Amino acid sequence: MKTSIADIVDSKSTAEQIEPTVLLEEAQLTGMLILRASAARDQLSAALRSVLELELPERLQSDARGAHFCVRWMSPDEWLLSCPIEQAYDIEKKLRAAITGHIAIVNVSGGYCLLTLSGVDAINVMRKSTSYNINPENFPPGKVVNTVMAKAQATLMKLDGDRYEVLVRRSLADYLWLWLQRAGKEYGLQAVVATA
Repeated sequence: MKTSIADIVDSKSTAEQIEPTVLLEEAQLTGMLILRASAARDQLSAALRSVLELELPERLQSDARGAHFCVRWMSPDEWLLSCPIEQAYDIEKKLRAAITGHIAIVNVSGGYCLLTLSGVDAINVMRKSTSYNINPENFPPGKVVNTVMAKAQATLMKLDGDRYEVLVRRSLADYLWLWLQRAGKEYGLQAVVATA
């Protein structure tokens, strides 16, 4: 099933049928919580461990539990937690209740679009789109970087195998999609809605 972003794809853009070697998935609306703490970092870490069994990752890393929960290091005192949208408010309440120190938790669920680029040629599309060195020895699974992707600010995470997560502000999602469409054209880029 095509996504709202995938609807932009011009079906007449390729004269011949190309076997797709790149798949672009747009995740369904995902819960996103920005977590900020400096002096209360240890309290936030303990709360996250008790509520979701996740650890606050160190620099340029993430920690995930299954396919539904992931916390990404964004800056020295900031992390981004993704979770099922229907659980975001409950998780926010539980984290706040578990912490007495000064923290900030902001629900930014509607502000981001979560994309996954996968397939044998996904790395080639990524190389066309960002100047960040995404070679496997520099960008191992679980690594998170804030960088520019096709002139748009994006957060990239290397997933397992030949899969990459691209987190972009919703206001830039159409622009980035059009870029990825062109960058993946020679590989028959196909877009789908993530089923879970």
